Amino acid sequence: MNLAIESFIAAHDRYLALDEARCDCTSPQQREHLHIEIMRAYLEVQRRARVITGLSDKAGMHFAAPN
Repeated sequence: MNLAIESFIAAHDRYLALDEARCDCTSPQQREHLHIEIMRAYLEVQRRARVITGLSDKAGMHFAAPN
């Protein structure tokens, strides 16, 4: 499988695991930390999706202007 697709799947799996774990938080500090990690994982999924769709190049991550 293509490395870009494998990276996307790994990032998406991490995002889903964090989203499931958020129900197990017992303190506000844990919830805040987990929320930050969920947002980071979400942004990574979006970045990996852009690589797959060709909106950015893999080396420099310079995003192309949409047509």
